[in-house]
Amino acid sequence: MLSPSLKEQIKCRWREFRREPSAFFWVMFMPILWMVALGFAFSEPKPEVYGVGWSTNSQSESGEEYRQAIADHPQVRLKMFDEATLMTLIKRGDVSLIAKWDGQQVVYQFDPRNPEAQRARDFVNNIVQQKAGRTDPLPAANEEIIAKGSRYVDFLIPGLLGLSIMTSSLFGVGMTIVSNRKENLLKRYIATPMRPWEYVVSHIFGRYMVLAFEFSAVMICGFLLFDFKVFGNLGSYLFVAILGAGAFTAISLTCAARTKSIPTIGGVVNLITLPMMMLSGVFFSKNNFPESFQTIIDFLPLTALNDALRKIALEGQGLAQVGFELGVLAVYLVVGTVVSNRLFKWY
Repeated sequence: MLSPSLKEQIKCRWREFRREPSAFFWVMFMPILWMVALGFAFSEPKPEVYGVGWSTNSQSESGEEYRQAIADHPQVRLKMFDEATLMTLIKRGDVSLIAKWDGQQVVYQFDPRNPEAQRARDFVNNIVQQKAGRTDPLPAANEEIIAKGSRYVDFLIPGLLGLSIMTSSLFGVGMTIVSNRKENLLKRYIATPMRPWEYVVSHIFGRYMVLAFEFSAVMICGFLLFDFKVFGNLGSYLFVAILGAGAFTAISLTCAARTKSIPTIGGVVNLITLPMMMLSGVFFSKNNFPESFQTIIDFLPLTALNDALRKIALEGQGLAQVGFELGVLAVYLVVGTVVSNRLFKWY
C-alpha cells in the first residue's frame, strides 16, 4: 500500500505536468515533429546525387566527350569552373570531387578521407570507363527488398521514443526539483511527516504517468503515418519503455539531489544528454563508431533502451533476448534511486 504522503506527492507530480503547457508540447509533439520530418525525408529511397566539378583550366576537344558523358548522367550535378573556384566549392560542400582532362587521361582530385568523395570518384570513373568502351564481362541484376522493419523510419521510431523518454525524464524531473528547492518549497516539506524517499519515488511514478502520453503519441503517429509495426510482444515493448523511464528519472534525481541553481542543473543534464544523442543510435547506427568504442557505448542507458526497443519491435525478440539491455537499465534505476535518496537535501 502507498502511504498517504506518497499518494499526495504523486498527485502533485501530475498537477505539475498538467499545468505546464510547454512540458506537454515537448512530451507530445516534439517526437512527432522529428518523426514526420525525418520519416518523410527518408521514406522514399532516392539515388545519391554527386556534386562534381570539372576544371576549365585545361579544356580540350579530346576530353569533351568524357565531360559530356559525366554531365549527362542524372546522378551527377556537374559544375564547370576554374580550379581555384572549384576548391572553394569543395570547402563549402557544394562538390566533393574535381575532375579534369590533362590531354591523355581524366585526373580526379578529392579528399580520400571523405567517404562521399570516394564514392563520387568511383561513380564518375565508372561513367568515364564505360564511355571509353569498357564492358562488364559478367552481367548483374538488382532486386529491391522493401519489407516492414527494414525501412529507415522503422529504425528511427524506437530511437525517437528512447530520446523522448530520456529528455523528458532528465529535464522534467531535474528542473522541477531544483526549482522547488530554489523557491524554498522543499524546505517546507521538512515540517511534514513525509520522508525523503517518498518524495524521490513520487517523481518516478510521475514520469510513468507522463510516459503514457509519450508512448501513445509516438506509437499512434508511427502507425497512422508510416504503418509502423511492433513485431514482438507489445507488452514487452511497453515494459522496456517503463524501465527506461525509471532509469532516466533515477539519473535525474541523482543530478538534482543537491543542485541549487537552474543553470547548473541545465548544464549537467545537457552534459549527459548531448553525447548520448550522438552515440546511442538515435538517428543512425552506433556501429559507425570504432569497435573498441562500442563496448563503452553499450553501457550507456540510452543505448540499452534503444537497442532493446529495436530488438523487440523490429526483430520480434522477447525479454529473455534483451537481458543485457534490461540489466543495464535496472542498474541505473536501482543505483540512481539509492544514491539520490542518500544525497538528497531539502534545502
